[in-house]
Amino acid sequence: MYTLVRIVNRLRRPLRIRLVGPADQTAAALHGLAHMVSRRPDMADRRIRIDLTIREKPLQEWR
Repeated sequence: MYTLVRIVNRLRRPLRIRLVGPADQTAAALHGLAHMVSRRPDMADRRIRIDLTIREKPLQEWR
């Protein structure tokens, strides 16, 4: 069964995550995401796409 889950996870679209913010907050969010992924067996062999944008001064639209 585990082999079938690995094959299905490789065929799925990548999980897309977008992190935008100051460097310290973005690093903390990425660290928390890494912990979440490492604890979940269903995330094994899952492709993850992470877009990072570091902004020291947030744009008005994200406030």
